[in-house]
Amino acid sequence: MTFPKMPAKRFFAVFLLLMPLSVIAVLRWDWNIIDPFDLYFPKNFLFGVATSAYQVEGGCKNNQWCEHERVTRKKNGDFWMPELSSEACDHWNRYKDDVQLIKDVGANSYRFSIEWSKVEPQEGVFDELSLQHYAEVCDELLRNGICPVVTIHHYSEPLWFAQKGAFEKMENIKYFVRFAAKLFERLGNRVHLWITFSSPTGYAMPSYGVGMKPPYKKNKQLAIEVMKNVLEAHVRVYKKLKSMPGGGQSKIGITKTIYQLDPVHSWDIFAKLFSFMGKNLTNKLFYNFFTTGKLKARIPFMVNVTHKNSDAPQSLDFVALSYYSHAGVKGFGRSAYPGEKKVRKEDHTIYAEGLYRALRELSKSVASKLNIPIYVTENGIAPLEDEQDRDLFLKRYLYALSESIKSGVDVRGYFYWSLMDNYEWGTYSDRYGLYSVDFETQERTLKKSAQHFIDVAARFA
Repeated sequence: MTFPKMPAKRFFAVFLLLMPLSVIAVLRWDWNIIDPFDLYFPKNFLFGVATSAYQVEGGCKNNQWCEHERVTRKKNGDFWMPELSSEACDHWNRYKDDVQLIKDVGANSYRFSIEWSKVEPQEGVFDELSLQHYAEVCDELLRNGICPVVTIHHYSEPLWFAQKGAFEKMENIKYFVRFAAKLFERLGNRVHLWITFSSPTGYAMPSYGVGMKPPYKKNKQLAIEVMKNVLEAHVRVYKKLKSMPGGGQSKIGITKTIYQLDPVHSWDIFAKLFSFMGKNLTNKLFYNFFTTGKLKARIPFMVNVTHKNSDAPQSLDFVALSYYSHAGVKGFGRSAYPGEKKVRKEDHTIYAEGLYRALRELSKSVASKLNIPIYVTENGIAPLEDEQDRDLFLKRYLYALSESIKSGVDVRGYFYWSLMDNYEWGTYSDRYGLYSVDFETQERTLKKSAQHFIDVAARFA
């Protein structure tokens, strides 16, 4: 983040006002004395795995990511798309075999997304074969005792929608509502949970705030405007689906990503200020909107966005959490927290205590206030070198999840990211899967490091 220029006196006045509020306690457990098998999960808990359409299906040719891949060029001077998604995992054609893989690891639920560009390849034109395909995916899951959990928007969107400005413009929300209604009309009685957006933050900030994903814009004011419109879109979709036949019985939520910014040094006043600003931009904006109906984000000379919708606090049946790790902050920069085991994501480490912190924060700030449950819909690891790190990750993070439930947090499900290695938005090198994939032959192979997930699912799923 580039800090706005301002007179020194004004800067330090703002800093002195905010700094005392920005202290974050970094929770640490002694893993030498913890038994990772001392677990508790309630009856009917969902133990699932997750994917997204663009990352596994293959055959995507008509969305904003495909357009970027066709161009495959340097963007903003520092970004390069090294690999193309192509057929990815060919999940579109191999979904029946993959459902058996889900069943084989003991999962009782599967979170997947619908590729909007396949269902509505042209504005207002819906493809019946694609709709039928997703209906058949749901039916195959149900035949195998697996609950379908559908994400309506997981970062990719039709090229025609992107060309209209996507969620930069509030006037475009009506297209997303129409798409969601079409899906609900066709799949509503098959789907256990509906998630409108995978993550407003994960969509808006990389694409519009820092320019690392399509459409590669670097404008924090615009990024927050996009987040505002995505949150507004959720409310409108919620109201629309609830008004449709069967809508009253449906469960609809949205995913919140929590990524803690933890100052490395207690004396680093700039790190504390940076962390405070980051938390307010990404967390409080979300929490306040869904508990008060009011959205307000302000950073002097950089961001000023306000919005109101009194229906927001009544637009969640559950709230979903995406959590991976935290970051260490020094000055106005972030990196992997020192002294922790690193993973492939350059600023991520194995930090299970962070999942516990995130669940308690989300419960206190939203779920408990609205009397709704939480689902962990995304959590996983791409090891840096040693595949045994996945075993360590699963033992620690599932323990942290269990501890949060023991402490009173109402968590109803957990979805590991991901079922199999897939296209991680520009690379096949980040291997998150419980199954490895040979992308030449499409052969899937269960990883030994998946065993702890299998064992826990066998006990509680």
